[in-house]
Amino acid sequence: MDVAALRKRILRELDRPGAVKPTSAERRASGDTARQQFARLLDTAIVPLLKQTADILKAEGALCRVHTPSDHAKLAFDRSAEEFIEFMLDTTVPPHVIGRSSARRKGATLVEDRIIGVGKEIDEITDEDVVAYLLPELRKILK
Repeated sequence: MDVAALRKRILRELDRPGAVKPTSAERRASGDTARQQFARLLDTAIVPLLKQTADILKAEGALCRVHTPSDHAKLAFDRSAEEFIEFMLDTTVPPHVIGRSSARRKGATLVEDRIIGVGKEIDEITDEDVVAYLLPELRKILK
């Protein structure tokens, strides 16, 4: 791509009305709202799904535990401290829910972060969005 054309596109994007940086007060308010929405999401979808998943996996012989501190939830596997799936809040503007998985492969640890419910507000994320992230990550760890 031509450098001049790229420069024009970058400058045009930065000049867009939505591209203006929020003030610190706006960031704090956005973060507070996001924390409340994420706490509800943890209570209503993420933690119950992780507990159900742990029960199913235990019945199938995969030992794991659910950890639920106040600000995130984690499904940890007993065979290695480096194998887990967790959900956390990123309050950068715009705030979003992050899914992080860590799996051991051939002596290396692979850590991957992905946004859950891409394009959705936190309060629009459903249990289906959580499961859509969870299932492929389980496959990576357990296979």
